[in-house]
Amino acid sequence: MDKNNTDFTLPPARGLCFDRNDFIKTNFSVDTFLTDHQNVASLEKMRDDLGVYLKVLRLAMIELINKDYANFVNLCATLIGFDKAIVKIQVPLEQLNEEVVNVKQCLEDAMKELSIWLNQRHSLLKKKQLLKHYSQTVNSLRTLETIFRDISDKKKLEQIIVAERTALLYNQLKFTFSTCENLLSSEQKELYNDIGGKLIQILNTLLFHFWNENDENNLLKTLLILTTLDRIKETELLIRKQAIAPLLQDIINEPALQRSKDGLEGIYNKIMALLDTKLKLFLTVMQHSTLTFLAKKYRFLVNCFWCEVESRIEVNLASIFAPGNPQLFYKRYSESIQFVRKLEEYCIAEGTVQLLHDTLEYKRFQKRWNLPVYFQIRFQEIAGGFESSLKKSPTVENKDGFIHKETLKCWVSLHNCWSDGIYIEALAHKFWKLSLQLLARYASWTTSVCSQQDSMRKLETTGINATLIDNSLNIYVDTQTLLQKLPNFLAHVESKIPIEKSKPLLRESLNSSIEILKQTESKIRDCIVNELYENFNIQLKQVSDIPRLYRKTNRSIPTKPCAYIDVVTNSLRDFNEGAVNKVDNLFLIGLYEALFNVMTISYYKYVEDVLTSVQKTEESLRRLKQIRDMASQQNIESTGTTDGDKIRLQLNVDVLSYTRLAQSLSVEVYKVHKFNELSSMITEAVKNIEIK
Repeated sequence: MDKNNTDFTLPPARGLCFDRNDFIKTNFSVDTFLTDHQNVASLEKMRDDLGVYLKVLRLAMIELINKDYANFVNLCATLIGFDKAIVKIQVPLEQLNEEVVNVKQCLEDAMKELSIWLNQRHSLLKKKQLLKHYSQTVNSLRTLETIFRDISDKKKLEQIIVAERTALLYNQLKFTFSTCENLLSSEQKELYNDIGGKLIQILNTLLFHFWNENDENNLLKTLLILTTLDRIKETELLIRKQAIAPLLQDIINEPALQRSKDGLEGIYNKIMALLDTKLKLFLTVMQHSTLTFLAKKYRFLVNCFWCEVESRIEVNLASIFAPGNPQLFYKRYSESIQFVRKLEEYCIAEGTVQLLHDTLEYKRFQKRWNLPVYFQIRFQEIAGGFESSLKKSPTVENKDGFIHKETLKCWVSLHNCWSDGIYIEALAHKFWKLSLQLLARYASWTTSVCSQQDSMRKLETTGINATLIDNSLNIYVDTQTLLQKLPNFLAHVESKIPIEKSKPLLRESLNSSIEILKQTESKIRDCIVNELYENFNIQLKQVSDIPRLYRKTNRSIPTKPCAYIDVVTNSLRDFNEGAVNKVDNLFLIGLYEALFNVMTISYYKYVEDVLTSVQKTEESLRRLKQIRDMASQQNIESTGTTDGDKIRLQLNVDVLSYTRLAQSLSVEVYKVHKFNELSSMITEAVKNIEIK
C-alpha cells in the first residue's frame, strides 16, 4: 500500500485550504480531516475548495481516458470470443480430472494393503523378539542356577570373579525377564527372585569379607558390581547398619560420656578416629575415581557415617542438648559444631558438604540445640546484670578509662555478648540486637540521671548542686570515651561474623546507636545550664536592690560591680576550673553560650525594669520640685551627680563586668540573645551623665 501511495499522485491545485495528499492516506477519515482543519478555514471555505478540487479531478480523469483511449478500445476487442475458447477446453479438463481421481483411488487401495502387510510383519517381529527373549531368559535362569549350585564351595577370590560375570548375565536377565514376564511360569519367576537374592547375598558377604581383610582392590570391585546392579542405597544402608552401627554402639552412650575424661569432646574424637582406622578403607574406596565418575555415587560420609552418628547421638546422648546450664550447653554445642566442621573437612568431593547440610539428620541435629532458651538465659545474665547496676545516682569508680561504674558495666556487658564462652555464631543477630539495646539503655539512663535535677536540688535557695554538676560532667566524659571505643568494638564484632554482606548492616545499625549517644550531649548540657541558671538567676534578681543602695544614701560614684556579679563570676570561674580538665573546650563553649543566652534574657529584663523605675522616680521628683519652686518663686539649679545617675552608672559597671566574664569564657557576646539590646540600653542610659 505504501508503494502504491508513492506511485499514485493526485493532480495539483493552488490556493486550497488543505493538502491534496490527505485523501490518499490509508487511515483517511472524514471526521479526522474536518477536526484537523476546523481552525484552518471555515466550513463555507472548505466547501468551496472541495468543489474546486472536484472539478480538477474530473478534468484530470477525462485527460487520462483521452490519453489511453486506444488501450481501452483494444481491450474490448481482445475479449470478443473468449467465452467460446473456455467452453472448448472444458471437456479435456474434465477427462483429466476423472483420470486423476482414478489414480488416486488406486494409490489409496495399495497403501491400505501395504499397511496391513507391514502391521502383520511388525507383529510377527515382536512375537519373534518375545520368543527370543523368552528363550534367553530360560537359558539364563538355567545357567545362573547351575553357577549358584557350587559357588559357595569356591574361594572368595574366585567368588568375586564369578560374581562379576554373573552380575553381567543377571543384568541381561533382568531386561529379558521384564519383556516376557507374562510368558513365564510361577516356578520360573520364583527361580528368578531366588537367583537375585543369592547374588546380592554373595556380594554383601564378599563386601564385608574384603573390608575385614583390608583388600582394597576387591572391595572396590565388589562395590562396582553392586553399582551395576543399582544397589547403591541398599549397600549404603547395609554398611551403616552392619559396619558402622556396631562400632558406634560402645562409643555413643551415656555411660561412655560419664567415663570420658574429655567429656563430649572425647566422644567426638573417638568417632572421628574411626574414619582414620576401621572405616578408613570404606572412605578411601568410595572416594576412588572409578566410583566418583559414575552418574550415581556412593556417599559414605553423608548417607552411612553421618546419618548413623546423628541418630545415635540424638537417642543415646539426649542429655547434651539440655540448655539449663548455659556454660555446659555452650561447651557441648561448640564441641558439636567443631565435630561437624571436622567431618566437613573429609568431604573432599564437590557438593558433598551441601549434601550433608541438606540431609534430614543434619537439620534435625541443628534444631535439637535449643538456642532460643540459651540466649534467653544469657540475656537475663547480661542485660539483667547491667540493669541492676544502674542507680539513680551514678557511682564513681575510675576504672578502665571510665569514671562511673555504670558506664564500665555497659562496656563490659557489650564485650560479654561477644566473648568466648558466651557468643554463638548462630545467634549473632540476637547478640547484636542485645548490644544495641545495651547502648540504648545506657543512653536512656544518662537522660534519666540528668532529668533528676528538681528532685536532687538542695533545699536551700542559694548554692549550686555540685553533685548534679559533677555527675553530669562525668557522664559526658564517659559517653565520649564510650563513643571513641565503639569503632574498636565494631571491628571485634566483625571478626566474629564471617559473612561479608552483614558488615554494612552492622555499621549502619551501630551508627543509629551512636547518634542516640551523641544526643545525650545536649541533654547533659541543658541539665548543667538549668542548674547554673536557677542559681544565677537568683543573683541577677538583686539588680532590683541597686536603687535602694543609692537613693538618699550619698554614696560615691560606683566603680566596682555589685556583689551579685561577683557571686556569678566566682561561681562560673570555680565551675570552669573544675570542668576544663574534664571535658573538651568545644563542649564548654557550647555550654557557656547556652547559659549566657538564658541568663542575658533575664538580666536584660531586670536591668530594663530598674531603668524604667529610676526614670519614673526622677520624673515624679522633678514634677514635685517644680511645684515647690513655683510656690517659693525660686529657681535653684541642681548640681552634681544625682542618685539616678549613680544607679545607672552602677548598672553600667555591672554590665561591663558581665560582658568581660562572658568574653573570658570564650563566648561571642554579640551572638548572645538580648546582649546587643542590653549593651545599647545601658550605653544610652549613661551617655548624658557628667561625672563631677
